[in-house]
Amino acid sequence: MQAVEFCSSVIRREGVGVPTVTSFDFDESALNVLNVMRFEGYSKEWAEFILLNRNNTSDVPAHDYDIVVGPIADDGVGTQIRRLSRGFITFDAFLEELKYSKVSIQYFFGTEEAIKYLKKI
Repeated sequence: MQAVEFCSSVIRREGVGVPTVTSFDFDESALNVLNVMRFEGYSKEWAEFILLNRNNTSDVPAHDYDIVVGPIADDGVGTQIRRLSRGFITFDAFLEELKYSKVSIQYFFGTEEAIKYLKKI
C-alpha cells in the first residue's frame, strides 16, 4: 500500500507514468543463514547505523550485512536526522523525538546472496 501511494504521488508531481509495484515473497530462513543486522525499533545503535550509512560518500558500503531489518528512516525521521547532523539537537533529544514516530519496519537486501532469497510474485 505504501509503495502504491508513493508511486501515485510521484506521478501526480511529475505528471507522467503509471504506478507499478513489483511484489516479492521472501524466504525468511535467510535470516538464519545470512549476515543479518536487526533493529527492533528506534535506538541509539539504529541511529548510529543510519548516520554511518548516510554519511558514507564512498562507493564501498559502510557495512557488510546481507540484510538489514529495522525502522524506516522516512521523511519525518530524516528531518530529525538532519537536525542532529547539523547540531540543532543533541543525540538524546533526537532519540526522544523518535519516541513519537510511528515505527514501520523495512528490509534492506544489500548483497546478491540476499537477493537470491526473493521470489517475484
